[in-house]
Amino acid sequence: MKNQNTHKIWTIKDVLLWTTRYFETKNIQSPQLNAEMIIAKVLNCSRMELYLKFDKPLNPIEREKIRKLLKKRATHYPLQYLLGESEFYGYKFLVNAGVMIPRPETEILVDSVISYIKQTNKNNWNILDIGTGTGIIPISISKYFISKEIKIHFLAIDISETALENAKKNSELHKTQNIKIKKSNLFENISGKFDIIISNPPYISENELNNLQDEVKYFEPKSALLGGKKGLKYYHKILQEAEKYLNEDGRLFFEISATQKNNLEKDIKAFNFKIIDIIKDYNDFYRVLALGMK
Repeated sequence: MKNQNTHKIWTIKDVLLWTTRYFETKNIQSPQLNAEMIIAKVLNCSRMELYLKFDKPLNPIEREKIRKLLKKRATHYPLQYLLGESEFYGYKFLVNAGVMIPRPETEILVDSVISYIKQTNKNNWNILDIGTGTGIIPISISKYFISKEIKIHFLAIDISETALENAKKNSELHKTQNIKIKKSNLFENISGKFDIIISNPPYISENELNNLQDEVKYFEPKSALLGGKKGLKYYHKILQEAEKYLNEDGRLFFEISATQKNNLEKDIKAFNFKIIDIIKDYNDFYRVLALGMK
């Protein structure tokens, strides 16, 4: 596709093979998957459908659209930003440039909160999500309970206007009526008490930044990634104030990085919280802290 020959008939198979090889030369992880998703996006079909019409010729307009996307992806610009969407918890979410891209690890956080709610006899919940980003946490939890008798009222906050707009679009997309989205710097504009406080705060340390993939390091917002020198800045800030906003028998759920368990276990002792549970992810790393008040 680099020097498009007007006499050559480019089929889906041709473009897929060429794009996969091109991504390999640019050190793009999962090159074939990236190629499939970009081509499927342009053709408005599923990845499976590509293989069902392998010999279908592409017209010049389709080839040009694909070429523009693959050139941008070759710079390590995130695939999710190119596609404008990402999958999380089995759902599609809109993702704009300027917001943190949903991570599979955060599904462990969602699972942990859902499991806790199911274990209780409580039918009415007020939940605060700090740093909501694209809104994946409150929306995924809300959709899980949508057909059940349990009622959940979410307040989802973020300091980023871009993130708030993205979360609103996703809430509209998934028709969640129980989520209020509000701008707030942590607890700055918050009142009332909650049964659960959830946060997946920025937790990348300054030293870890340079080791991140180019897609993350150069394109995702630093404000959604960096958590101070040791990556613990926002955990401490939340722990300092959370008890004023949490009901006495409430729970505080944190997503943590794979390297932070020991440091946080020590730091939590300085606050009015105790560890109730520590949950591992699919790779056997500690990923979620569930805390209660002492």
